[in-house]
Amino acid sequence: MFQKIGIEALKQVTKRYARKLTSHNLSFVPPVYGLEVSDVSKWEESVLEPALEIVQSFIQGRKPIATPIKMPYNEAENKRSYHMCDLCDRIIIGDREWAAHIKSKSHLKQLKRRRRLDSDAANTIESQSISPDHDKEPKEKRSSGQNEQELKCSF
Repeated sequence: MFQKIGIEALKQVTKRYARKLTSHNLSFVPPVYGLEVSDVSKWEESVLEPALEIVQSFIQGRKPIATPIKMPYNEAENKRSYHMCDLCDRIIIGDREWAAHIKSKSHLKQLKRRRRLDSDAANTIESQSISPDHDKEPKEKRSSGQNEQELKCSF
């Protein structure tokens, strides 16, 4: 039981690390290799041996047999662009970082919160709004004395 929990935790952390590496286009990031880890019974032949071969090839200065995972890269992407997220009150530098921020949990949570507040404010304003003629009585219903008094006050 604990072995399964440990394996799942390792998979999750490894995926997160790989995602983090592939989301940043950094020149010093070494090649990332994908290994088949779904069958634990074949761990040595499908994970350990290929991993050791990759490490040995780097130590010996030769190219490994395994092919690294292709890192997505867009040359048109601006790494130094400046983005201000007014919602989160953060400055983001780089198009890729901006795209990641827009999809992040913290940004989406702020967006949901803002929409809820805006909706609540609109509902409050709507419920408190009073028509401009609401407090006026129709002139026909007023007594003639009131109409005369209004005319005298206006002069």
